[in-house]
This record gives sequence, structure tokens and C-alpha cells, in this order.
Amino acid sequence: MSSLVRFFTSLRVLWLLIPLLVAALLALGWLADLFWFQAIGYCEVFWRLLAIRIGLFAAATLIVFVYAWVNLRLLTRRVDLIGTFQTTGPAAQVASLVPPGVIRAFELLAPLIAALVIGLGFAEGWDAFIRFLWAQPFGQTDPLYGHDIGFYLFRLPFLDRIQNTVTMLAFAATVLLFIAYRRAGLIGYRPAVGIVAPRAVLNHVLANAVLFLLAWASGYVLDRYGLLTESTGAVFGAGYTAVHVTRFALWAAALLTVLFALAAYAAVAAGRARLVFALAGGFLGAMLMIQVVLPVAVQRLMVEPNELELEQPYLKRNIDLTRTAFGLDAVESRAYDPKPTLTMAEIEANEDTVNNIRLWDWQPLKQTFRQLQQIRTYYTFEDVDVDRYPLHGDLRQVLLSGRELSQNLPGKGITWVNRRLQYTHGYGLVMTPGADKTPDGRPVLVIRDIPPVAPPGLEVQEPAIYYGEEELGYRLVNTGVREFDYPKGDDNVYTSYQGHGDVLLDTSLKRLVYAWHEFDINLLISDYLRADSRIQLWRQIQDRIGKIAPFLVLDRDPYLVLDRGRLVWIQDAYTTAERFPYAEPTEAGISYIRNSVKIVVDAYQGDVSFYAIDPKDPVLRVYAAAFPGLFQPFEALPAGLKAHLRYPEDLFAIQAGKYAVYHMNVPHVFYNSEDLWQIPQEKYGGRSVPVEPYYVLIRMPGEPRLEFLLLTPLTPAHRDNMIAWLAARSDPPHYGQLVVFRLPKERLVLGPTQIEATIDQDTTISQQLSLWDQRGSQVLRGNLLVIPIDDAFVYVEPVYLRAEDNDIPQLKRVIVSDGQKVAMEPTLGQSLQVVFGGAPETAAVVAGGAPATPPADLAQARQALDAAQQALAKGDWATFGEAMQRLRDTLGHEPTTQAGSK
Repeated sequence: MSSLVRFFTSLRVLWLLIPLLVAALLALGWLADLFWFQAIGYCEVFWRLLAIRIGLFAAATLIVFVYAWVNLRLLTRRVDLIGTFQTTGPAAQVASLVPPGVIRAFELLAPLIAALVIGLGFAEGWDAFIRFLWAQPFGQTDPLYGHDIGFYLFRLPFLDRIQNTVTMLAFAATVLLFIAYRRAGLIGYRPAVGIVAPRAVLNHVLANAVLFLLAWASGYVLDRYGLLTESTGAVFGAGYTAVHVTRFALWAAALLTVLFALAAYAAVAAGRARLVFALAGGFLGAMLMIQVVLPVAVQRLMVEPNELELEQPYLKRNIDLTRTAFGLDAVESRAYDPKPTLTMAEIEANEDTVNNIRLWDWQPLKQTFRQLQQIRTYYTFEDVDVDRYPLHGDLRQVLLSGRELSQNLPGKGITWVNRRLQYTHGYGLVMTPGADKTPDGRPVLVIRDIPPVAPPGLEVQEPAIYYGEEELGYRLVNTGVREFDYPKGDDNVYTSYQGHGDVLLDTSLKRLVYAWHEFDINLLISDYLRADSRIQLWRQIQDRIGKIAPFLVLDRDPYLVLDRGRLVWIQDAYTTAERFPYAEPTEAGISYIRNSVKIVVDAYQGDVSFYAIDPKDPVLRVYAAAFPGLFQPFEALPAGLKAHLRYPEDLFAIQAGKYAVYHMNVPHVFYNSEDLWQIPQEKYGGRSVPVEPYYVLIRMPGEPRLEFLLLTPLTPAHRDNMIAWLAARSDPPHYGQLVVFRLPKERLVLGPTQIEATIDQDTTISQQLSLWDQRGSQVLRGNLLVIPIDDAFVYVEPVYLRAEDNDIPQLKRVIVSDGQKVAMEPTLGQSLQVVFGGAPETAAVVAGGAPATPPADLAQARQALDAAQQALAKGDWATFGEAMQRLRDTLGHEPTTQAGSK
């Protein structure tokens, strides 16, 4: 048994060493964050977040520890662990050898472990505490209790957390104490008497039981507010039964619980413990009656037979507050009565819109970019973004993508030096007008190659991309190893980082901290690192932003912007909340959302700037108060970037889905779902998928100039005809405005699914597509775009062709329809001419299924194309450019007008 004593003694050493080791490791992690926050200028945010987390952890841990320790101490004082638990056999022998010091250690260790677990949980709930502590008034009250809505968004969640924690702790303590005393033989039961126990023991258990019941009763009080944020039959939020019965029943339940707790305590104190069972039975029966039987009876017998009449005022609350929570109350509604078709003169009068109809979808275009402009295997195009830029004096819709560094490094790229020191950044970007294509169906690249070749006004002065969408881990720059900059023929160009991005490794402590942080000893022993070397961490822009402002919800699609020669990323961020009264939440539980913040990340320097685009948002005001100086005013955003702001897709998709239901603002219409809408379907990739919102650069009906819009068509529920289209405006001074164009209900306006069916039923088009799809090629039909032009719709769908031995999708045909006629021609202009100008359709295919060759000097064109392809394979960009220019001259091609109507 002496080994057992030595074992318990060794626990004392661990008791001291483990906290020291944990503290040391935490300190290293905190230092890694601190140095990084200092380097990027957000040190105050770091300290504030750390103080809140530590404060919550310490407060919760201390309170829980004291509560648990007092209970355990009282237990051990009342129970002689070496006496009352002592029986006969090995257990008694072991118990007799447990030193008193071990018992004292257990009295400390058990409560501490429980307290640490709960303390960590509270530390993870720091966001709820921030909202509670810096709560802001919403400026609008709930219609039932008259509380400011900010109470539900900011105060109530934290109060619920405290109530749940206290209830759980008191219940656990009561049960464990009862079991311990029962095992010790200090609590028993006699049929004639009831519970039998020493007064001190009974008081101990009963005190915790009373605390549990009081905490439970407070839960009923808070549940009254929860009625406004849960579904009750036909209404989301408190309906007739909740307002007239349930909320009063919850008050009664809270009062009954308190009375039961006091009565039970009094009975035990008077020595009549047997009465507790009778009290408990009456209590449970009363609770069942007021919480279950009464509300269900009122709902079934009174409300359901007269549901529309009784629920009408509460349906109105549900509609109005859901529209407020999702920003739908400001949607502008316009009537739009499209005529059957347009004339060619009207098409030509809208040439600026027609020349910006996007023919390239991002999926095939990304693959094309990778094949034509990836240049080397260690580059990649992570995403393709849609934006607008001035080209040749006109504002054009374009698609662009940054050439980022990939995981596939050349040769010995798996070495530490190559991965961390030499291959550090991507280079440049590719840009193409969304409506243009070359004669062979490739995109017209207005920015291309390495170094970037760009037209006047779009020069790229700093093409290096150190911070982007690709996740590659940390990099070390300005070291003894020259960084690979870009390939040049058979040679490479090298550089050294000249920026200020991230942490300067100018001390041994920093190298030690980041060696531990990255689990990489090379950071300590490498001779390549110098005093002016830097480590760049969290280089993926969303990771970077999330590290600084973890309380913001980020849109899935950050996008690259070229501004004054520099590359920056713009990230949309949302402030969200749950428990907005009467507002029906999304599937993710969000019942309030605003796009209140625009975030700019410099692709070279890594600087992160937060701009408050909606300073009136109450949730944003909470974080602005908690983190002073984090958010800059929107006026501080550079003018060049304001011209590239976009209404974010994720928010628009949520709003469109909600508006499809909550455009019905008349309660009886809403109740009967008489005018329910939905997002339509389209065919893409051989299957039916929901239409995703898409950006267009058009003249909105009734507006004098081109605008960058995000729009989606809407159809009636379970129907395919179009009933409306919803647009979000992105250009100042109308940024953020939502406009719905309602179509007439008395006549048919074809929706995307019906147009897709019309295309499939056209025998000429279906034969051509089938023929191409069977001769070593794959046909890819792109997104169907519904484009409003004046008082009519034009439906446009690109068709791509991808050969089996060539993974470069080519834009070969453009399908156009006005809902009555449909045409598929090599260019958008030709298809428009057939549909709206009455021109005959051309022979789209020749014998053998190959696309017809446009009239030109075919031999010279083929020679130029062969030369361009050979130069491309060798990486000879000068020869490639000359060959492409000969090809354009031969074909008489003008890139910026290929897809136009003329």
C-alpha cells in the first residue's frame, strides 16, 4: 500500500506542474496573436477581446468553484468518509489508507474541474456578453410587452444563459448530494414517516433543491419573452393562444414553482417531510393543467375553428416585423407590364445594355482561364468575379480573376525553403468583358499575361498577390532566399518583399513564439531568417478578417478589385441576430440581418480596413461601442472603391427567399398562401437547379443610365410562369435599394423553366446540340439570363463546347428568345437579328457536326492560330501576341464589339 501513498503524493507535484505548463502554452499562443495584432494595427481589439474572454472565464469559474466547493465541503464534514463509507473487505482497507491530504485535494480538485468546464463555456459565449454589456436601443418596441427590440437581441440571450447555468448547477448539486447522503446512510425513507435524515443533512439537500426550483421559476418568466420568437400554429411569434393564455400560464407556473419551493422547505423545517410528496403531486398536477391542458384546449376548441379571424392581428405582426428584420419594408414596388416582343430598332436603341449581356458563366470561364492564363502549374484561379470597369470609354461588365499561388509547386517544391520562403505570392489577374468572344469562342482578354498587359487606365502597378482566397499557410518574406516573382521564358524573375505585411521577426522571442505556433522548428534554426524578415499569417482573407472581427458574418464571395494600379479585395460582412420578435428566422436561425460593413484587404500589404456602410444598424452600434476605432466611416472609403461596390449575393438570396413569402402583407392572403412565390428552376449541367441571383449592367426600366444590378426572377409557387423580378441596386446614390417589378397576373409571362422547355422543343437547336454532343465533344448550356429591356424581356443562354481532348470550354453559340421565337447563332448580335429583326437563321452546323466557318481567309487564319498555339505552349508571349493580332487582322475582328447587336 506504500505505492498507493506515493501515487497520491505525486499528484501534488502534478497539481503544480500542469497549471504552469498550461499557462506557458497559453502565453505562447497569446503572444503569437498579440504580435500579429500589433503588426496590423488592431492591438486594442486584441486586448479587448482577451480581457472579455478572461473576465468571463474567471468570473464564471470563481462563482461555480465557490458554489461547488462549499457544497462538497459541507458534504465531507457531515459524512465521515473513513467511517460511514467504511464497510468490510478491500474497499474499507483502501479507504483507511487514503491520507487526509488527498481528501482535501479532492475537495479542491473536483469543484475546480467542474468550474473550469463551465468557465470555458462562458468564455466561448463572449459574443453574447458583448451584446449584453454594450446593448443599444433598437428604437422600436415589441407589440406585446412594449420592450425595446434591443432587449430581445442583446439582453435576453445572456440572461437565458445565466438562468440555464444556475438551473443545471443546482439540479446537479441536488441529485449528487442526495445520492452521496443516501450512500452514506444518512438519508432514508420510512413509509409511516417519509424522508428521514438529520436536520443538517436535510437542510443541505433542500437548500440546493430550493435554489433549483427558484432558478427553474425564473426560466418561466424568461419563457414569456420566448413566445415572441417561436412558432405557434399559423403565426410565427405569439398568436392568440400565446397572448391570451400561455403568457399568463407561464406567470402562474413561475408563481407555483416558488410557492412549492417555500412550502416544501417549510414542511421539512416543521418536521413534516412526508408532506413533500403530497405537495409535489399537487404541484405537478397544477403545472400539467395550466401549461398543457388549458393552452391546448383553447387552441383546439376556440382558435382553430376561427383561426383566420382570431389570428389576423398577430399575422399582421408576423408580416410587418419579418419585413423589418430582413430589410424588406423598404422594397420599392413597381408595375411592369412587358409587351410580347421588341423591334430591332428598340434593341439598337439599347445597345449599351445589349453589349453588356454576360455570355460567360464563371464555371467554364474559370476553366478557360486556367488553361490559357495559368501559365505555370504553381498558379491557379480560385474564383471568377463579376464587376464593371470603363473600357475604351464605355462602362462594361467584366469578369476577372486573380492569378494566385497554388499548392502545386514545381520540382522540389515540397521543401521547406520552397514552400515557405521562395514561392510566396501569386501574380496579376485576368480580365475579360462578359459579352465578348474571339471567333473561335474564347474570351477576349483585356488584361492578360505575365507581366500584366492591360489597356490604358487599367495598368497594374503592383501585381503581386500575397493575400488572397487560396489557403496556403504562413510564408516568410524578405529573407536570405530571393522570392520567385514570375516566369520569363526559360528564366525566372526574383524579388524581395518591400511591404509591411504582418510580423517583423526582429527578436528571438518572436521566432520562438511562431516556431511553437506553427509547430515548425525551422523558424528557430534557419540561417535564412534575418532581423528584417517577416512572417505572414492568416493570408486567406476570410481567415484574416475573422481573426480580427469574429463577430461578423462574411459573405461567401469576396471579390478582387483593381484600383489605381493596386489589387485589393472587397469583402461584404453582415451583422446578424436571433430572437427578433415575430420575425420568422432562416434555416440557420438568423432572424435579423444587415450588410452593415464593407471590408477592404490589400492584396500586397495585407492591410484590413472596416467601413461602416450602415452606421444606424443597432447590432453594428454594439460592436462599434465595444471596439472603438475599429470601424471607419463610409465616407473614408476611397472613391475608386465605391465605384466597385456590389450588393452581396448571400444577403440578396435570403431576402429574395423571404420576399417570395412576405410580399403578401394582407393577413388573409398570407394565411391562405394565395400569392406565394418561389425562386425558379433552370437547367444547368444536365440537371434542374434553382436560379442563382446574377449581376447585370443594364438600364433599369424608367432609369436614364446603366446600373449595376443584382437580380433574380420569381415565379408563383408550383408554377413556372414568371410573376415578378427583384433587383438590388449597387451604384450610388441608390446603393442597397431593392426594387420589385410586379408582372400582370392576368396573362402569361414565360419563366426560365418554360424558356428552357421552348429551347429543348426547337427541333433545329436540339438536333444541333445532340450532334455536337455525340462527336467527341461535350455541350455545356450556361445560365439562362432574363434581361429586361425597356418594356420586354430578352432571354439569353450561352452554349459552350468542350472537346474530349481539350479542356477549354469555347463559347460557340448564343441562344436568344423573346418568349415566342428562339434562335441559336454564333454571336449574340446574330441571334438578336434573327429573333427581333426577322433575319433567317443561318446554317448552324455543316456535315459532320462541326460549327460552320465564318467567311474569311481560312488558310491565313489557320496559320496564325497554329502559330499562336505553338507560342502558347512554349510560353513565348511576345510571339503569341503577334500571332493573335494577325488572326484578328485576318478575320477583321474588333474584340469589344463582337457580341453587340451590330
